Amino acid sequence: MKSLSAIIPLLILTAFLPLTVRAEVKVIEAESTYVMGENDNKTDTRRIATQEARWKVLNLAGAYVENLIAVKNSGLANDMAKACVVDMLETEAVSEQMRGTTDRPEICIKARCRIDTDVLMARIDHYQENEDLQEQIAAFSRETNVCRQEREALVRQLAEQKDWSKAEETRKKLDAVLSKEESYTDTISICVRLGNYLDEEDNSGHDVKPADLDSSAVILERAVTVDPRNQRAHCLLALIYQKQGNQGAAENELRTAIRNNTSSPAPHLRLGILLRGLARYPEAEKEFHFVERVRPHNLPVVFYSGMTFKDMDKCGKAVQNLNRFLKDKRVDAYPRKKQMAIAAIEECGGDRPGRQKRINTAVR
Repeated sequence: MKSLSAIIPLLILTAFLPLTVRAEVKVIEAESTYVMGENDNKTDTRRIATQEARWKVLNLAGAYVENLIAVKNSGLANDMAKACVVDMLETEAVSEQMRGTTDRPEICIKARCRIDTDVLMARIDHYQENEDLQEQIAAFSRETNVCRQEREALVRQLAEQKDWSKAEETRKKLDAVLSKEESYTDTISICVRLGNYLDEEDNSGHDVKPADLDSSAVILERAVTVDPRNQRAHCLLALIYQKQGNQGAAENELRTAIRNNTSSPAPHLRLGILLRGLARYPEAEKEFHFVERVRPHNLPVVFYSGMTFKDMDKCGKAVQNLNRFLKDKRVDAYPRKKQMAIAAIEECGGDRPGRQKRINTAVR
C-alpha cells in the first residue's frame, strides 16, 4: 500500500536584513516523496509528487506572508493574504530523485519559490484596492483547494483497489484532476510573468515580446480546455488577445467566462472595458451597470461608467460619476485614471472636487 511521506520544509533565506533596511529576498523550498504502489505508474507518481511539493511550498509561503503582513500592520485579512500567495507566486520543480527499493520505489521532488518582499507587498497593496482581483483570487484559491482534496482522495482510493478495471477507472479520474491542477499552475505562471504588462495601470512590461504572448496564449488555451470554469485563465487569455489586436477572440473568452459564472463581476468589467474600446458604448454601460449592482464600491467601474457617459455625450452623468471617483480615498491607487477623470470633467465643463473651494478662497 502506498503512502505519502512526511514533507521536509527547507527554508533558505538570502539577504537576511530587516525590512526597514532593504528588501528581503526569501527562497522557500519543500520536498515531497511519494512511494509507488502496485497501481501507480512513474508518470503519475511524478505528477503527484510535484503537485504536493508545490502545495507545501505555497503553504510555507502563506505562513511567511501572514507574518510579514502582521509586521507591516496591513489591513488585509490573513486568509486573503494566503490566497494572494497562490495567485502571485510562481513555483518550479528544481530536482527529482528516485529512492527506495526495487519493490517499493520512491520519487522525490523538490519545489521552490522566491519572494521579493518589495514586489510582494506592492502587489498585495494593489489587490487590497481591487475588488475584482480579490474576487478572482478567492475563487481561484477555493478551486485549488478542492483539486488537492480530490487528488488526495483518489490517491487513497487507488492504493486500496485490487480490481484492475476499477483501478484503471480511478487512474483516469486522477489524471483529469492532475491536469486541472497543472492548468492552475500554468495560469499562475502566466499571471506572475505577464501580470504587470497586462495591467492597464502599469506599463512596466512594455518589452514583452510577441512570441511570449503567443506562447502564453497557447498555455492558457490549454488551461481553459482542461477546466472551462477557470475564470482567471479566461480573463488573462482575453487580455492577451486584446494586446494582440484580436478583439473578437477576447470578447468570446469573456463571454464564455460569464456563461460559466454569471454572477461574477470580473469578466463583466473586463467585457465592458473591451466594448468601450470598440465604441459599443450602450453595451459597455450595460456591463458596468451589472458590476455596480453587485459591487457598489468598485472604484474602477465608477471611473469607466463616467468615461462611457462622456463618450455618449451625457456630460451630466459623466461628471457625477467621475467626481465620485475622484472623491474616493482610494483614487491615488489609480494615477492614470485620476488624470483622465480630471481632464474629462474639464472637457465637460464641470467642476472637480476641491476646485470650486480653491476658487472661492482666491476671491476672498
